[in-house]
Amino acid sequence: MPALPLTAEQKEDAARLKKLFLSWKSSRKEAGEPSSQDFFSDMVGFGQSAVSQYLNGKIPLNPHAAAKFSKALGCQISDFSESVAALAIEIGEGVGAAIDQAPDPARMDITELSRQEVQLVLTFRELQETERQELAKFAHKLMHKPAPPPEKSPSQPVKLQPSTPLARKSREKVAH
Repeated sequence: MPALPLTAEQKEDAARLKKLFLSWKSSRKEAGEPSSQDFFSDMVGFGQSAVSQYLNGKIPLNPHAAAKFSKALGCQISDFSESVAALAIEIGEGVGAAIDQAPDPARMDITELSRQEVQLVLTFRELQETERQELAKFAHKLMHKPAPPPEKSPSQPVKLQPSTPLARKSREKVAH
C-alpha cells in the first residue's frame, strides 16, 4: 500500500527542518568541520536516504526522528514542528505518569530548553567523569550550595561522533 501524501503542515515542518539543517551545514563548513548530509546522517543514526526524505518532505516526521534531528542540530523540536513537539510532550507525560503516578512539579520539559542550554548538556555529556564532577562542584559553588558527593557508578559520556559508514549501513532500517 503506498504511503499517504504529506499534509501541508508536514511539508512546512520539513521545510523548517531543512532550513535548520542548511544553517547547521553552513556553520560547520565555515568552521572547517564535516558538513555533508552523509556525515549528518551518521550523527542522527539514519541512512542518508532517510535524512534526505525527511528534509525534503517525502516522509513525515515522527517524535523519534524529530528528537534525533533536534539533538544533532542543537535546537528544540518546536523550532521546526509544533505538532510533533506537542506529541513528544504528550508521549513524555504518558511515560512519566506510568513511571511515577504523582507528577513532580520540579520536572523540566526538555523540549523547552534554549539552544544554549542544549549545547551545555551536549558539552557536559562529552566530558570525562572527573571533569563532570569538577563542573558540578563549580556550578554548586555558583549556586551557594554544597557540592554533591561523587556518583558511585559513573556513567559513560555520550559521544555525538558519527559512526563509520559501514556501521551505519549495518544498523536496523528506520521505521517510517
